[in-house]
Amino acid sequence: MLKKFFAVLAIALTVVLILCWIYLPSITRYRELKSEEERLNQKIQEIDAQIKALADERRLLQTDVAYLEKVIREELGFVKPGEIIYELVTKKNPSNPPPASSGTSATPGKKSTSVAQSSASEKARMSPVAVVASLANATPRVSKKKTL
Repeated sequence: MLKKFFAVLAIALTVVLILCWIYLPSITRYRELKSEEERLNQKIQEIDAQIKALADERRLLQTDVAYLEKVIREELGFVKPGEIIYELVTKKNPSNPPPASSGTSATPGKKSTSVAQSSASEKARMSPVAVVASLANATPRVSKKKTL
């Protein structure tokens, strides 16, 4: 009787091990696919939120004149006739003079376009902490901008 019990137990154990060997990889793959599906659904929700935000901004640009004026002023740099814009310009470190290029002007107080472009790209590369630190050494300067 005891031998028969161990034989049945061994057969049952063998069947369970075979089933585990067959189904465990499938279950693991199922879990991987489920986690990927969740990740992709989250990405879809983020993109949908971006689409909604862009559609709202588009609607504002088409209907709201005050918002359109704000965007034109901030992003394109336009001003109304007669307005004076003050920009903060940082003082240059005398130990690190900017490299002279063929497009630079020898007249003090005037910047060439290549120098202005290089300083704009330099500002774009600066971290927010560096920008705040550079503003501590900034002096106001009157500049003329495009008019509306």
